[in-house]
Amino acid sequence: MTESTPLPDGYSLKGRNALVTGGGTHLGLAMARAVAAQGAQVTVLGRTERFLTAAVERLGPGHRHFVADLVQDNTYDRLLEDGTHFDIIVNNAGGDPHDGKWEEQTAEHWLYTYNLNVVSANRLAQAFVPGMKERGWGRIINIASVYGMVAPNPMNRPPGKDCGAYTAAKHAMIGLTHFLAAKLGQTGITVNAVSPGMFPLPDNDPYASVIPGRGTFDPERRARMDAQTPLGRPGVPVDLGGAVAFLASPAAAFITGQNLAVDGGWTVW
Repeated sequence: MTESTPLPDGYSLKGRNALVTGGGTHLGLAMARAVAAQGAQVTVLGRTERFLTAAVERLGPGHRHFVADLVQDNTYDRLLEDGTHFDIIVNNAGGDPHDGKWEEQTAEHWLYTYNLNVVSANRLAQAFVPGMKERGWGRIINIASVYGMVAPNPMNRPPGKDCGAYTAAKHAMIGLTHFLAAKLGQTGITVNAVSPGMFPLPDNDPYASVIPGRGTFDPERRARMDAQTPLGRPGVPVDLGGAVAFLASPAAAFITGQNLAVDGGWTVW
């Protein structure tokens, strides 16, 4: 492509297959909807079928779901046996399932959190990068966190809720992004991370009924978080979806190994 050549296809993902892990609700669903809106055929992967089924209904015809747990070894064989090639992988599945007091977090807690957030993303890359290489095109987008960039302020954490394992894992997610971007740089595959800031889970989200309090903020905490964000508000799902759709698109062809903070400016203060 020369300097004067128009950007081919702009932001279109028509003809591309995308896998969005943790794609059944909230931010994962927003990412799935964003890449679907640009023409990609989306597979949403998660552990809860009813969330995934509802997500596919919202995505519309041509999209599908895959029920699986990314910490289970057989998940990766099942995905390969399914036969769908993926041009785009959005590694959104993750979380902080063992966020109790740091002093009480065990090695097993840390290993599970690392496997869930980091090892799963690496294993998906190992599974699907060979096909991307053959086609000469691919996008891997790792969902990290501002807590992969900075440490959480203890004053912002609920009592007894330390996120040591999560913070370490999200730092590792950005490290994995750097490694894969360098490793795959001349294959047509780009690898980038997105680090969300504060995206509280709405109380009416179906996921809130499964894990009460997950990602929700009481009014006092919400106001405190907003005051720490230069834009003065929390993130909403479409904010994150747009960033992911951009990094997946032809428009981002010369961007790799980067971490895009979608945080309303949280990390600049």
